[in-house]
Amino acid sequence: MRAQVGKNGCVILFEAIETETGGRFDALDITNDVLKLVRSSGVRDGNVLVFSPHTTCSVVITSSGNGSLKALERTMETLAPKDHYYAHDDLDIRTENLVEEEPANAPAHIFHIFAGKTSESIPIVNGVPALGEGQRVLFLELDSSRHRRCFIQVVGE
Repeated sequence: MRAQVGKNGCVILFEAIETETGGRFDALDITNDVLKLVRSSGVRDGNVLVFSPHTTCSVVITSSGNGSLKALERTMETLAPKDHYYAHDDLDIRTENLVEEEPANAPAHIFHIFAGKTSESIPIVNGVPALGEGQRVLFLELDSSRHRRCFIQVVGE
């Protein structure tokens, strides 16, 4: 965790979460991490930003247990079916942006473009993130199991 206080009294607090995801549509509930960082910052009014630096992960706010993730999974299969041909996954023709043991993950990239979100910004009011009743902050894997990072940044007074 890094903290900084500006001359104007503005607090900036930053934390990185590292995790191993369990695979496609694994949802890591990071709400408590967000709440803890906001509490420890002492910020009364401001914003907390939750950001994913990955093109096949999303940060979403949803209520838990309401079937949203299953609906998203069905939508992903409709938008970008797993069994279709994608040039992105054809390593005989694709020559750039390759990583070791490159997975066939074009559907995850396509879904992220249409429905994915790299970040959520939540207002902090009276020292508490202004989440609605039952809302949770989820870090959502759209691809295969792997090492991932998620960043939380608190800014305010």
